[in-house]
Amino acid sequence: MENALSKLWDMYEQSKRNRIEDNLMNSFAVHKLTQEKIKLQASYDKLVGDVQALLDENERRAQMERKPDESKLQEKYDMVKNLTVSQASVIRNMKLKLAEEKTKLQAHIDELEKVVEQTKAKLNGIKAILDE
Repeated sequence: MENALSKLWDMYEQSKRNRIEDNLMNSFAVHKLTQEKIKLQASYDKLVGDVQALLDENERRAQMERKPDESKLQEKYDMVKNLTVSQASVIRNMKLKLAEEKTKLQAHIDELEKVVEQTKAKLNGIKAILDE
């Protein structure tokens, strides 16, 4: 009986150590993904700022060069239009990347919660055996 209880207790301790190790590894993974998300957000913000500065500079140049020459106006209009389309594309791509990162993080969190529930169930089973 003593050997059986000792063996059960060792199994309980091993399960506990494994759970702690899994939680630590998972927290490292979550931290890494969070840092990557922060870097992506920073680069996205910088990119939006750069595009906005470029548009502002083009607007300033357009105001300085106000000539009734329609071909120049059309060129500037096309350039601004292309910049706007490019900016929209960049923003859309960054939002997709951020959404993917969010999905990955949520899946990882769900997996961690599932592991916690499984561990709790195992602990309850071990406690039930020990209480008998």
